[in-house]
Amino acid sequence: MITKPHSTPSFFSSLSYMLNQSLPLYKLSDKIDWAKFDIVFSPLYCQNNGRPAKPIRLMCGLLILKHLRNLSDESVAEQWSENAYYQYFCGMQEFIPSAPCASSDLVHFRKRIGAKGIELIFQESIRVNNEDDDDKHHNVAFIDSIVQEKNITYPDRCQVA
Repeated sequence: MITKPHSTPSFFSSLSYMLNQSLPLYKLSDKIDWAKFDIVFSPLYCQNNGRPAKPIRLMCGLLILKHLRNLSDESVAEQWSENAYYQYFCGMQEFIPSAPCASSDLVHFRKRIGAKGIELIFQESIRVNNEDDDDKHHNVAFIDSIVQEKNITYPDRCQVA
């Protein structure tokens, strides 16, 4: 008996269908209020003149990924082209094997949105990270003394008892 192969996601399937929905980056992309960025940043663009801009979600997503993963502008653009989860996070529906933008576009975007825009992006990331938090630990300071310098004096080999 010949059986039909079951449908498996192809390389050109929708990213939402292809990716593991239980991974943190996938879940995080659904928690962020991306519309807030569109509302605030859209007035900074000319609607009928000039070269079409990169999508606001893409640029905000790249900035968030840059800070989440502690990457440079060049690295986040390069890794975006290799990582389907990064692309889904930034709002892409299909996998695109090329860089989303030049690294200098991130510099121009940061200049365009200014310090208040960067602050808005960070506020949203804080809101998302504190969503499931309980208030029990907000009055407690956690201190990690592993990297704290110790005042240890070692015996000098020249001294004789």
